[in-house]
Amino acid sequence: MKQHKKLATSIVGVVLATLVGLLDHITGYELGFFVFYFIPIGYVAWISGGFSGAIVSVACAIIWFFVDATSGHSYSSSWYGIWNAGIRLISFLAVTLAASRVRELLDSERALTARLQEALNQAKELRGLLPICASCKKIRNDTGYWEQIEEYVSRHSRAEFTHGICPECTQRLYPRLFDGKETPIPPHPAGTDTTGYVKKGALAEE
Repeated sequence: MKQHKKLATSIVGVVLATLVGLLDHITGYELGFFVFYFIPIGYVAWISGGFSGAIVSVACAIIWFFVDATSGHSYSSSWYGIWNAGIRLISFLAVTLAASRVRELLDSERALTARLQEALNQAKELRGLLPICASCKKIRNDTGYWEQIEEYVSRHSRAEFTHGICPECTQRLYPRLFDGKETPIPPHPAGTDTTGYVKKGALAEE
């Protein structure tokens, strides 16, 4: 599809160049029509790139050469006409290069801007000092209220939390899962902590 578009654009450019050449021929050699050849060249180079623009540039140089040769004025040497056509070809190619390069830079800038905007939309950055409780780990928000750290971070970023339990907390809260490491005993016996659990072997020692 993209190649068909380039081909169609090149054909349109050649047709436009032919129309410019026809007008150039009608107006005669006394009225300069050279700059109007830049219109189809710039159009094709901007839409389809440098290669298609170069093709239209060559077509414009050939059309200009035939228009100049049939305009009614003569050169002292035929090489002058060829030289003038070559100079115009160089100028046409320069316009092609400039137009295609500017288009590439603009496309690159637009793509970069789109990626940066997407990155900004997907991430919010937390900055500054966050007052956090040393005990319960709640965070004080901008209004002075304390809230869970998960709620605060979720509101100020696109991060989402999923909860699990670490091995240390699992062993502390569910010691029955760790046979051979801890043994449950009745609550609040002498010499135990508030969890109601002691290390296996402690009872034997007592």
